[in-house]
Amino acid sequence: MKKIKITTPENIEVEYSLAGLASRTAAAAIDSLVQFAVLLLLGIAIILIVRSAPEFWGEYYGWIIGISLIIFALISYGYFIAMELSMNGQTLGKKVLKLRVIRNNGQPITLKHSAIRNLFRVFIDNFGVGIVLLFFTKENKRLGDYAASTIVVAEHNKEVPVTLEALMRANERYEYYLTKEEQELIREYYRRKNRMDDYSQLREELKKHFTRKFESMQVLNEFENFINEL
Repeated sequence: MKKIKITTPENIEVEYSLAGLASRTAAAAIDSLVQFAVLLLLGIAIILIVRSAPEFWGEYYGWIIGISLIIFALISYGYFIAMELSMNGQTLGKKVLKLRVIRNNGQPITLKHSAIRNLFRVFIDNFGVGIVLLFFTKENKRLGDYAASTIVVAEHNKEVPVTLEALMRANERYEYYLTKEEQELIREYYRRKNRMDDYSQLREELKKHFTRKFESMQVLNEFENFINEL
């Protein structure tokens, strides 16, 4: 499996495994089945209206068709955005295959990133362009990933709880001292540390970063336990 090293905004280097063509295709197939199931229910609902309430259909068929087209568009496009934002870069298919979308700098994606990458999915990548690019690009990116500055990474089977307990024990006001990006970095570290062959270098980089940060803020003594438990 291909590896990629990403330097975070905190200048800390983190290694990820890139999601391959097979796993991404399987995840997309699962998501397509979910979408198809919802659209099938919509189609059945329309058929029931036509057969059981022909007068209602005859009077409001324009509205019914219009609303159905809006729902179709929301399912085709909005499904991926809603899932990726609510599940931290995952859809149902990606969750099953243990894949996750992140930004090029390792940070979680935002609404803008998800909207851009999935807009390209609907209008370009779904027509085979995405698969071709996955074959020939070094980072296994499709066109939507390039446009949105995102990347899809694979997570291994060994999972550990995503926790900030060590930091909370160190100082209950940790949110005052750390940026959201640093909090996400810590979560990612706890998520990945027990799945890495050797995380000592990453651990040392994190310790140096937070030691310098807390020293500059004159609160190092308050966070010594947290730094030692990384």
